Amino acid sequence: MGSGARLDRVVVPGRYAAWVYPGACANKIGYWHVPGARVVYRVHGQERSFGIASLISWRGVWYVVHLGAAQRTALTGIVYQPAAGPGVPGPPGGC
Repeated sequence: MGSGARLDRVVVPGRYAAWVYPGACANKIGYWHVPGARVVYRVHGQERSFGIASLISWRGVWYVVHLGAAQRTALTGIVYQPAAGPGVPGPPGGC
């Protein structure tokens, strides 16, 4: 993000929240999952954003599980859906 970046907000699309049942998605427990949340920040006066691939809640606590792509084609970091401006939350679905 660079020097001087400042967190503005995190956009969580509640309409995409879904309960993942025990046994689904290779998990033994159930949990809430919200795909496509976005981190919105400002750097040098410009609004920018990137996606949170997977946000889950277990026992009432929220966790960022995949900040970047869950499956990678290389052993490098991947910025998930970077955008100038706030970007667009979503899409729904996933584990």
